[in-house]
Amino acid sequence: MGRDVAGPRWQLGLGRENGLVCWAMLFLEASFTSYFLLLPLYIAQLGANPTQVGLVIGVWGFLRLLFLTPSGLLVDRLPPVRLILWSRALGIVGLVIAAALPVWWLLPIALVFMACGNVAFPALSAVIAGAASEEGRARAFTAIYTVMPAIATIVAPTLSGAVAEVFSLRASLLLGAAFSAVSIGFFARLTPQPPPARDEHPASYRETLAHRPIRTLCLLQLGTLLVLTTGTTLVPNFLREVHNMPVDRIGQLGSVAAVGSVLLGLLFGRLRPFKQPLLGITVATALSAAAFAVLLVAGDLPLFALAFLLRGGYMVAWSLFAASLGNLAPPRLYGRAFALGEICAVLGLAVAPFLAGPLYGWRPAAPLVVALAASLPLVALLAFLTYRERRAARPQAEVALA
Repeated sequence: MGRDVAGPRWQLGLGRENGLVCWAMLFLEASFTSYFLLLPLYIAQLGANPTQVGLVIGVWGFLRLLFLTPSGLLVDRLPPVRLILWSRALGIVGLVIAAALPVWWLLPIALVFMACGNVAFPALSAVIAGAASEEGRARAFTAIYTVMPAIATIVAPTLSGAVAEVFSLRASLLLGAAFSAVSIGFFARLTPQPPPARDEHPASYRETLAHRPIRTLCLLQLGTLLVLTTGTTLVPNFLREVHNMPVDRIGQLGSVAAVGSVLLGLLFGRLRPFKQPLLGITVATALSAAAFAVLLVAGDLPLFALAFLLRGGYMVAWSLFAASLGNLAPPRLYGRAFALGEICAVLGLAVAPFLAGPLYGWRPAAPLVVALAASLPLVALLAFLTYRERRAARPQAEVALA
C-alpha cells in the first residue's frame, strides 16, 4: 500500500491513495457545507418552529448513529472502497429527495438515505491510517479531515448562499448532491482492496472498549462535540432572526469559519508541539468557546467575522480526534476503533440539537450561553490530559535518545 512519500504534486506528499482521498474530501466537504449551514433555515421554511428544527436535526443525528453502529462490522468484512462508493451514492439520493419534499415532517425519509452515507467514514479512516506511515499519520489526517475540507468550506457556503438567494434554499441541497457526485469520482479511483482477512478471533466492540486509551478518547470526543454543537447548531437562525442578517451573508460567514480552520490546520501542521493531536484539540476547543463569547456580544459585521474565524476551531478539533485515534489504536482494531469514534461523535451531534432547540425557543442566545459555560471545564480537562500525556511521553523520548 502506498505510503506518504514523494510523488506527483497532486498527491500533496501523501502518496497516491491518500492523495486521492484528500481531493475526494475537498468535494465531499463542499457538498456538506453547501447545505448544512442553511439546513436549519430550510427546515424552518418548510413550516417547522425552532423546537421542531432541533428535533429534525437531532433525528438525523440518531439515524446516522443507527447506521454507524454496524459499520465496524462492515469494515471488517467488506472491501473498503466498495463500501465507501455505495454508501456515498445513497447519500446523494437522500439530498435529492430532501430537495423535493413539500413539508418538514417528511424530511426523515430523506435523512435515512443521507445517514447511510456516514457508513463510509470508518472505512475511509481505516484506508487513511493504512496508507500512511506512523510518523505521517497525524499529517495525513489533518490534511484530509481539516485542511482540504476547510478549503472547500471557504468557497462552498458563499456559493451556496448566493445560489439560495437567487433560486431557493432547495437549490443548496442540489448543489450539495453535485459536489458529492464529484467526490465519488475520486473515491472510484482508489485501488480496489479485498475484504479484510478473516481472523479466528475477530475484533469486537467489547475488546475495543476494553482498550483504555481508545475508550477515554472516544468519551472526550463525545463530550467535546456535544458541547460545541449545542452552541453552533442554531447560529444561522440566531443571525437571521435576531440580527436580521441576509442568507448570503450567513453563507459568507461560513466561509470565514473555513478560513479559520485552514489557518489553524496549517499552523498545527508546522509547529512541532502540535504533533501531539490532543494539544491541538485543546486549543481548537478553547477557540470555539471564545467564538460563543464573541457571538453573544457582537452587533456588527467585524465582530461576527471574528466569531466565525474562531469557530474554525470546531472543525479542527473534530478532525484531530481521528488523528489521535489513529495513533492510539492497534491496526487490528482500526475498523471497530474508528467506527466507535464516529459513533461517539455522531451521538454528540445527535443529542446537541435536542438541547439547542428548546433552549433557543426559550431565549435565542441560550444555546450560546450554555455551550460557553460547559466549554470552560471541558477545556480545563483537555489541558490537564494534554499535560499528563506530554509528561508520560517525556521519559520514553529520553530513553530513545539514550
